[in-house]
Amino acid sequence: MFVHSFRIKKQVEYLQSLGIDPEGLFLKAGIDPEEIQDPEKTFSLDQFIAVLEFGMEQTGDPYYGLKLGKEPHIAGTIGMMCASCRNLKEAYIQGCKYFRVQGDFATIEFMDDRQYPGIRYTPAQSWILKSPETVRQEIEAMFSFLVSILKINSNHVLRPFRISFAADRPSDLTVYKEVFGIVPLFDQKENVILFRNQDLLIPMKAFNPETFELLRMHIETQVKRISGASLVSEKVRSILLSSLRYRFPDINTVASKLNMSPRTLQRQLNNEQTSFKILLQDTRFNLAKHLLRQKSFSISEISYMLGYSDLGNFSRSFKKYTGTSPQYYRKMELFSP
Repeated sequence: MFVHSFRIKKQVEYLQSLGIDPEGLFLKAGIDPEEIQDPEKTFSLDQFIAVLEFGMEQTGDPYYGLKLGKEPHIAGTIGMMCASCRNLKEAYIQGCKYFRVQGDFATIEFMDDRQYPGIRYTPAQSWILKSPETVRQEIEAMFSFLVSILKINSNHVLRPFRISFAADRPSDLTVYKEVFGIVPLFDQKENVILFRNQDLLIPMKAFNPETFELLRMHIETQVKRISGASLVSEKVRSILLSSLRYRFPDINTVASKLNMSPRTLQRQLNNEQTSFKILLQDTRFNLAKHLLRQKSFSISEISYMLGYSDLGNFSRSFKKYTGTSPQYYRKMELFSP
């Protein structure tokens, strides 16, 4: 069984935010710290268990999973894709659809229903037998995350309809009530969270169809890579998108990640009727258009974030690619009805 690197990375970041040195985690799990930065890297289930155990030990918190799940950033690229969906229902459906990118240690299923749609989380039986407490923490983290998204998009007004856990009932349910807004059921046959259908139809605050499509393409590439059926161009696009920090690797770096020479990479891209320059340009300007639709950054800041040395160079490149200046594009996007 495998677990994607970002599942490890996000827990490391969470522990660091609590002032906990992750060095012991790397030793316990047998993980090289640099490996968690690699978007192509996966780890074993045993290593994932070790990470969860380290978090529980260092915090001494029996509610470690519940509190970890309250941090929306833990969902990585899939979480960002879901945040750009039209509404919560679509976000949950997409999250379940692409969960397998995170690993094969569990399955998540969206259960559609006119009144009470929900999500079922089924961990691998071998994991349950090996480490039931880490299973409990992982499921509680997942359900806590799902509820945090519900709260964020409803200004903390909405709560789930019902939550059922297969784990034993704990003696103190106070934290569960604080996190979920309701008291869950325990000792159930399945791990299921149900919502009121009308609650899931509220719009996502970060709805953006272009961002959704960009991230969906990246995740689809990951799915194909896992199944061993990905084009080289899709692998390149995935690597370019994987940092999501608007600092793009050059062809030498990308070729190295794909275990080939830059010349071989370019030849294979030519065979697919594209080039590294075209893929980089498409990725950069799709992100540029997304950022220009936001009010958070000035055009100069966006230029820097996308790797341009000066604003004039960015403006000329953007106009050449889109046919309009970044200033005019922002004006039309922000003020159009």
